[in-house]
Amino acid sequence: MNMPVKPERARRFSLRNLRRDDKAVAAVEFALILPLMLLLYIGSIQVTQGVLASRKMAILSRTLSDIVAQQPTAITSPCTATGLCDSAMTGIFDAAASVMSPFRTSLLSDGTTKSLEMTVSSVKFFEYDSTASIPSGQLANTYIPTTGQLASATAPTTTNKGYLAQVKWSKTSAGTNNVGTLRTCSYLTPADNTAAASATTLPKGLYASGAVVIADVKYKYEPQFGGSVVQFTSGGLNYIAMSNSTYMRPRNWTDYITYDTAKANTTNDYCKAP
Repeated sequence: MNMPVKPERARRFSLRNLRRDDKAVAAVEFALILPLMLLLYIGSIQVTQGVLASRKMAILSRTLSDIVAQQPTAITSPCTATGLCDSAMTGIFDAAASVMSPFRTSLLSDGTTKSLEMTVSSVKFFEYDSTASIPSGQLANTYIPTTGQLASATAPTTTNKGYLAQVKWSKTSAGTNNVGTLRTCSYLTPADNTAAASATTLPKGLYASGAVVIADVKYKYEPQFGGSVVQFTSGGLNYIAMSNSTYMRPRNWTDYITYDTAKANTTNDYCKAP
């Protein structure tokens, strides 16, 4: 005859068994670490994609400046005048933008923010061996590479010549999706080689006789996952902003690469020096 087990004794018995029971321990541990594993897995994918997007943007910048720098002195098609024109630049921008594939180059998911911005500028260096011929107010923008000083501090000479950089023209991709920021079509300010690129400055290491082509590219990488984390770390923005500037000397031009002189200086995608 089985004796009934008292409730209190049954509870003690069940608790002892529970402490000794090790069935499904692996399943419980897996359930506990699964969220962390998924977070690490998805996070590593997004970080890898971000690094790849940054690398592609740098290659795009180099490609853009390289194509423009290789332009021949007599461009017969599709341009009819000497130098570059809108038709040629449209093809160059489209070819360069294809480097970003498979990343988006259109608007971001909000429908208003541009993901890709491209700008090309042609810069001419003016050479001076005295302060007398330097344009008024430009001594602080004239750099002497051999001394590492500005003309406002030390006057250039025949052995220590000064150079003044002027943006002769700046062109950004036309349309509404990829219109970038034009460089100031005026004299540029010499900046340290490690300083961030801007529309009004030029690294001191580039100052020499001749000319240079500048490609400025900005890209906004929008991760597929982890948008809330990006917003938290970037002040509410749902993307990671990247930028790169590449500088190249013209291959076939002894002077700066020119642009269609008939193009008006009134559009938001083009400017030229007065």
